[in-house]
Amino acid sequence: MRSFLSERAKNTGKSSIREILEISKKPGVISFAGGLPKPETFPFEDLAEAARRQIGENYRQSLQYGITEGVIEFRKEMIDWLSNFGWSIKLDNIIATNSSQQALDLVSKAFLDPGDVLFCGLPTYAGAIQSFQLFQARSVGVPMESDGMNLNVLEEEIRRVERTGRQAKFVYVIPDFQNPTGVTMSGRKRKKLVKIAMEYDLLIIEDTPYFGLRFEGQEERPINAYDNEGRVITMSSLSKVLSAGMRLAVVVGPENLIDALVTVKQATDLCTSTTTQWIALEWMQNHELSEHLAQARSHYRQNRNVILEALERFFPDDERITWTRPEGGLFIWVTLPEGVNTDELLFDALENKVAFVPGSGFYVNDGGKNSMRLCYSVLQPDEINEGIKLLAEVVRRHLSAASPAREE
Repeated sequence: MRSFLSERAKNTGKSSIREILEISKKPGVISFAGGLPKPETFPFEDLAEAARRQIGENYRQSLQYGITEGVIEFRKEMIDWLSNFGWSIKLDNIIATNSSQQALDLVSKAFLDPGDVLFCGLPTYAGAIQSFQLFQARSVGVPMESDGMNLNVLEEEIRRVERTGRQAKFVYVIPDFQNPTGVTMSGRKRKKLVKIAMEYDLLIIEDTPYFGLRFEGQEERPINAYDNEGRVITMSSLSKVLSAGMRLAVVVGPENLIDALVTVKQATDLCTSTTTQWIALEWMQNHELSEHLAQARSHYRQNRNVILEALERFFPDDERITWTRPEGGLFIWVTLPEGVNTDELLFDALENKVAFVPGSGFYVNDGGKNSMRLCYSVLQPDEINEGIKLLAEVVRRHLSAASPAREE
C-alpha cells in the first residue's frame, strides 16, 4: 500500500505528542503531556445559549456556506479586540481559519516549495515542524534564550543558507509564552527580528495562541505592530481563550499575502465553519473577552505557581537541572543533564503513573533528548504535586544510571 502514497506523505512522521496523549489516557496516569486548556475556563453555558439562538434563529446564515475570508461581522469583532494589543487592522488584512494549525498549513501551501528553507526555534512547536515537513521544506533551528530566539545565531544561519544558494522564505516564531518552553520574546528582539527580515528579504510567521494568557510581567506588543513593510503574518487563536473545540482562529497580515492564503484556502475547505463564527461573534458581542480572560489567567497562574513550587520541593538538588519560569501560557520546559534521555525516561515515568512530552519532538536537529515539556493547565493542584513527586523519583533513577557516583 505504501506505493500509493505521495512522497510528501511518505516523508512525514506522525505527531509524537498525539501518540503520547493516547498512552497517557490510561487510568491513574497523571499527565503533564497534552497542551490542553482547562475546560472549566470555557464559558460553556453562555456559548450553549448563543449556539441555541444562532442555530434556531439565525440558521439562514449560521448553517449556510460563507465566504472564504470568514464572516464579516466576526472578523470585525476580532479586529476590535485585537486593536487593544497594538494592531492596526483593516478588514482586508484578516481572515478566519479552522484553528491556527490550519493557518500553518495554509502558510506552508502558499509559501513553501520543496527544498525551501525556513528558520524556527530550538525547540519549537511540534505541529509546525510536522506541517513544514509535510511540504518538504528544510527547517533550520535557532537556539532559544531566556528572552527568545538567539538573533545573532539566526543571522549567521541566514547567511550560511544564502551561501548554499537555497531559497530562504521565513522565520517562524511563537513570541508569547512559547510552546514548548514558555519563554517570551523581549520587545528589543521583536524589533530587531523585523529589521533582520527586512535586511534579508524574509517573511515572519508570528504564532500567538497564548498572548491573552499573561499573568505577570510586562505586556509586549505583537511583532506585527513593528512591521512597516508588510512582512509579518500573525496567527491568533481562540482555542486557548474561548473554546478549543470550536477550532477558530484569525490570520492577520498584508493584503497581498492574505489574498494568497485565501486562494489556497479555497482549495482546502472553501470556508471556515460559519456556525462557530456566528456563535463566537454573539458571545463576544454580549461579553467582555478581557474579563473572561482574567478568570482564566487566575487559574493558570495558580497552577504555574504550584508546579514551580513542586519542582523546587521534589526534584533532585542538582545545578545541572533547570526549568523555565513562564510569565503566562501553559508550559514549563525542564532540562536535565546531558546523558539523560527523556525518550527512555518516559517509559519508566508511565510505569510510575506520570506522563510528559520528551523534548526531542520539538527539535528539528535531533536535539533536546535531555529535556521535557510539562503542561500544568488541566490538573488540580494536588495532582500537580503528586505528579511532580512521581516524576522526580524517575528522574533520580535515571540520573544515577547516567552519572558515575561522585566522590565525597
